[in-house]
Amino acid sequence: MRELSPEERHEMTAALDALAMQLAARVPLYWDEAGTVLVPLHPLLNALELAPLLEATALTLLHPRSRTLAHGATVLMVPLGEALALLAFSGHFPDALVQVTRIEAFEHGAQEGRRRE
Repeated sequence: MRELSPEERHEMTAALDALAMQLAARVPLYWDEAGTVLVPLHPLLNALELAPLLEATALTLLHPRSRTLAHGATVLMVPLGEALALLAFSGHFPDALVQVTRIEAFEHGAQEGRRRE
């Protein structure tokens, strides 16, 4: 597997940061004991306002987990990566598609590197 160059790593981090900042402006983010960033499912879906068919499809692809918050409420959470992947399908996050495309370009480059090895 090809390792990202420092420039590519910086570019990937910038794209992920941009997506995370867009999401964090609308939905609270939480960290679990393992350090995974989690997003509450229902506020996420409310912020995205996806078309019903897209929302139903997203719900089949997400891996929600039940978590208890500090004040005792139990909520369904999804990992940040899954939440970020949905941003491009929402009209409320117009810059998300550009960032997701940047990230996808890195994945495509990594796959090409693996084929050459």
